[in-house]
Amino acid sequence: MTVTITFPPDVEKTVRQQAAKNGQDVDAFVLQAVNEKLAKQRSFDEVCAPIAEAIAATGIGDDELDRLFEEAREEVWREKHGKKP
Repeated sequence: MTVTITFPPDVEKTVRQQAAKNGQDVDAFVLQAVNEKLAKQRSFDEVCAPIAEAIAATGIGDDELDRLFEEAREEVWREKHGKKP
């Protein structure tokens, strides 16, 4: 695919300088930058997947997990507000 991008003069200058600094032509530099940006784009589900897998591996059900989170939330609230159980 061919894409034409119009950069403001200052951005074009920076892109050309960075490409040269990296020993790349402008096309290769821009393609690398786009690939890096795309690689960083992850969905919320992708970010949370390791946590979900770890929880699933424990065998804890939804009700028990809710209870644990509620207890932790209450403990933090008490600590923040100086209240004892």
